[in-house]
Amino acid sequence: MVISVTMTRISLLFLSILFTFSYHSQADLIGDTCKKNDFPDLCISTLRSNPGSMTADVKGLAHIAFNATLVKATANLKHVNELLKKENDPILKSCLLTCAEQYADALHDIPMGVQYVGSNNFEAASIAAAVTDEARSCEEAFTENNRKCPFTPENDVVRHLAGVVAGIISLLR
Repeated sequence: MVISVTMTRISLLFLSILFTFSYHSQADLIGDTCKKNDFPDLCISTLRSNPGSMTADVKGLAHIAFNATLVKATANLKHVNELLKKENDPILKSCLLTCAEQYADALHDIPMGVQYVGSNNFEAASIAAAVTDEARSCEEAFTENNRKCPFTPENDVVRHLAGVVAGIISLLR
């Protein structure tokens, strides 16, 4: 009985140490990956907010970052479409239509980028760059018409998330 209790305690201690080591190793992978990124804080918060990141390799982290970009781009397109329904100013409506087109392109591009990660990293990085350009083009539609974009911070998040993706992919080359 005493031996059984002792063995159970030793087994639990061993499993606890193993789990802690595994957790810290994965946390180190996220930290090491993100410290090389242009947007380290966004990289860390994005990856750590996804439970799948705890067991992912660098390729998996790129998938997670691409998917986070997709979620934010989808939310931005929804917001643009809501604004389009309410807008009467023809110039602002034109700017919003440009954004809707750019974000529709991004939503088309991102799933292809996810598929390319690991098999064609050059193409995956090109898609991440295209998403950055699409969010930038949305923003420029307003500035070129001397208007203020009503969702600049949201555009910036998409641009920066795409930058996180590009940075992670660069580690796979």
